[in-house]
Amino acid sequence: MRRLLMVLTVSALLPFAAARAEDKPDCSAQKTAVDDAVKASKVKPDLSSCADKKGKEKSECEKPLKEQAKNDSKAAKEKVAEAKKALGCCQNPKKKGCS
Repeated sequence: MRRLLMVLTVSALLPFAAARAEDKPDCSAQKTAVDDAVKASKVKPDLSSCADKKGKEKSECEKPLKEQAKNDSKAAKEKVAEAKKALGCCQNPKKKGCS
């Protein structure tokens, strides 16, 4: 009798559990955005144009390229943070800071 009661209870609650699992939003676009932003933040500067130069000329050639890469890296890190926030809000809309 006890087993029968447990089986009936579980079978009665099973549709509610399945419906709850289906209510989760599809966050694949946000996940892709996070992955792309992380890849973009790990890009190294292309110094191949300065490879044929030597000494002071080479360092003067590399300096603006490295400075530009540094600025690009900062912007990419900001995009990573924004993408992660969007993903977090998608996964849990009740999270603090999500509207």
